[in-house]
Amino acid sequence: MSHSWDEVRVRLVPGQTPEDVDQAARQLAVARGVSRCQVRELSPNIVSIDFQRFNLLGEVVSAPSLAHLASVHGNEVDLNRVWSGRTEYGTDWFQPLLGGHTLTAGSTGAGKNSVMWAPIVALAPAIRDGLVRVSGIDPKGMELAYGRRVFHRYAANSREALALLDDLVAEMEARKKATAGQLRSVKITRDTPLELLEFDEIGALLRYVGDRKIREALAERVALLTTQGRALGMTVRGYVQEPTKDTVPVRDLFPRRICLRVASKSHVSMVLGDHAYERGAWANRISEAEPGVGYLFGEGLREPLRVRAGWVPDTTIAELEQFLSVHEGAQSEAVTTGVHLSTGGGE
Repeated sequence: MSHSWDEVRVRLVPGQTPEDVDQAARQLAVARGVSRCQVRELSPNIVSIDFQRFNLLGEVVSAPSLAHLASVHGNEVDLNRVWSGRTEYGTDWFQPLLGGHTLTAGSTGAGKNSVMWAPIVALAPAIRDGLVRVSGIDPKGMELAYGRRVFHRYAANSREALALLDDLVAEMEARKKATAGQLRSVKITRDTPLELLEFDEIGALLRYVGDRKIREALAERVALLTTQGRALGMTVRGYVQEPTKDTVPVRDLFPRRICLRVASKSHVSMVLGDHAYERGAWANRISEAEPGVGYLFGEGLREPLRVRAGWVPDTTIAELEQFLSVHEGAQSEAVTTGVHLSTGGGE
């Protein structure tokens, strides 16, 4: 427990359950005069009621310096532990980007760009050395376009997105055939790099595209990548404003979830699952002055974890393009699929 928290251990009386205390977390926070209260189950009849005395995520978290990453070799980057920001306990926040897929939900201005770009900056040596290839689907043609040269593949409309996804599915199938019966998971090398897909505004293409056939084809390709790509070096990270099942029909195929500021309490449960709000994931109460702040829950986390993603300004993205251009000549040639492709350092 961090120095910014007070911990109160309570022994439950017969008839009480930890869930009863979960339900009272908001009332307990108000009674104590704090904005954050979390209940942890220590044993079947003992819970810890944790009160946050001051907010360690009140200040902007800076992304890593690319100058400090220049001497790092790509194989030194742990793809299972990629720096992404800071936690509410004052520790660094690391995400696993190998072997799983992540859905991030948040209202406009909630900080989805920070969640997207901070790990990419941390991955810079691995991208430069050809161990990670980043692809971007950018329906608005805005969020990823500024760092266009970072992306090996780039799509800005539904047809380009389908071509990009088809290319990734074809790569996945090729890896499957090459390793069937030999390996349980593909080793990440320059020949078989981690394929990281950043799918911004995923709901805009899976729900609002006018052409039903293209819409269904997009959902099918995403489902293939998220259900079969884990062991084959394919990782999908999707971002959405409205996390309803109608908007993101493949929502349940993303085992990792991040909930930034959302409009309603019901959205918290849609993103993080049942009882996440009662356990302390109050994402609908995040201030508009805290972009990049959100909650993680599930996949090994017993209680919601509040985090703040590292802030990546436009100047850093421009520096990242230059950083990656150092080795552009050593990158594999992209195979044209009807989608805009780049090699990380130029078109």
